[in-house]
Amino acid sequence: MSFTERVKIEVRRRSACRCCICHKPFIEIHHIVPKSEGGSDDIKNAAPLCAGCHDIYGGNPMKRKQIKELRDMWYLEIEKKRNGSLEKLFEEYQEVDNRLQMSGDAEKAIAIYHKVFEYENFETSAKMLFDLVKNAQNKFPNKRRILYLDIEGHRNKKGGFDVDMFELQKEFLLDFLIEYLYEANIPFGVVRNENQNNNLPVKLIIKGNTKC
Repeated sequence: MSFTERVKIEVRRRSACRCCICHKPFIEIHHIVPKSEGGSDDIKNAAPLCAGCHDIYGGNPMKRKQIKELRDMWYLEIEKKRNGSLEKLFEEYQEVDNRLQMSGDAEKAIAIYHKVFEYENFETSAKMLFDLVKNAQNKFPNKRRILYLDIEGHRNKKGGFDVDMFELQKEFLLDFLIEYLYEANIPFGVVRNENQNNNLPVKLIIKGNTKC
């Protein structure tokens, strides 16, 4: 079986027909845990994803917890605004779309969003980012890749980032991965690379926080 029409309608209602990751309209109903792994057809296992986010995140088992979290947060925001106008809410959550439209890149770019959780270390985060960019390159080979990175926790006593997240941003993203991105929006700031390289290495090898 697949999701019933009743479940699909309820997911659309809760999400206002918007993707729970990028908040774009026109969604597909995604099984968070695949049916092949015993995932159910009930609403707890359903998430609203646009076609792009479905391609990038849907098949990645390491993103399931994040998809659930983003889904629940989005449902909550929609519910808060349910009795008022949704226009303001959509404006608040359309930063990615707005920036692409203003730059004329709406049809040429794919947005990649990733949140590093507090329990994740440098190696785990680097591999997940690499896989997301690699997947985006494979799925959308002719599009510019724009990364949006959030980091949960990982602060030292002085309020700065701990060693893992400092190296993730400086050594991994700014010194390596940016070559394969058009733009990176990270806590350190926004960096653009006009000469995006579309030949990302086949795999990532990390040796003592050194990437190959």
